[in-house]
Amino acid sequence: NFTTANIYGTHVLLESAKNCPSIKRFIHVSTDEVYGEGEDFETAPMNEEHVLEPTNPYAATKAGAEFLVKSYHRSFKLPCIITRGNNVYGPHQFPEKLIPKFTNQLLRGQSVTLHGNGSNTRNFLYVDDVARAFDVILHMGQVEHIYNIGGENETPNIQVAKDLIRVLGMEDKEDELITFVSDRKFNDLRYTINSTKLHELGWKEEISWEEGLQMTVNWYKNCAYRYGNIEDALVAHPRIGSVTGSDTGSTFDAEKKLHHKH
Repeated sequence: NFTTANIYGTHVLLESAKNCPSIKRFIHVSTDEVYGEGEDFETAPMNEEHVLEPTNPYAATKAGAEFLVKSYHRSFKLPCIITRGNNVYGPHQFPEKLIPKFTNQLLRGQSVTLHGNGSNTRNFLYVDDVARAFDVILHMGQVEHIYNIGGENETPNIQVAKDLIRVLGMEDKEDELITFVSDRKFNDLRYTINSTKLHELGWKEEISWEEGLQMTVNWYKNCAYRYGNIEDALVAHPRIGSVTGSDTGSTFDAEKKLHHKH
């Protein structure tokens, strides 16, 4: 699936863009994972010139897609720009991702399921800040350049869980609301990037971690019923292909009635 979506999918888009003479910018959205794992917490943030050392199959396909993008710029002069960003969070995100998953588990009275010991960190950027970054890069970024999109919210997964428990007012039950499960096959310690180049274009992170979490939780409290039955997404280790979000069975009906009741 990763190979089809990330490499073949990118190739299809590049071919289409190549044959469209009005294209002014081709913005390819990559990921901070292409740099590979920050080996420890002393690792310096990686800038755009850092060698790519992906450590898992998903990141490797994203790196492969980047090379395709670069080749289309060099061979066909396609006006390409590449971005490498941190983890995005906010309203509307499907609940298989960490923050909406934990939020929906807690809203259902379930404990959050932490992979490993919860010490792995990620840097989280609120979706509005990411959208503004793309706007800046689209209008001010230079063709053939790469831009890191990184924030200042590097947080261990266990702290993410505790922060969500606090935002939901469940601190008195914290111990019983955190369950540790077996780790994923690949779960890098951290990704750390330097976004100075983007800051020089005028972008900066505006939404604080606390504010972003509160807005995100409020949205799921009011709107999570829109997804229908998401129970498959909330298990500790969802199986590929089992999470569709399209099942509108009894769970959806019950949640919809509860929402309208309140």
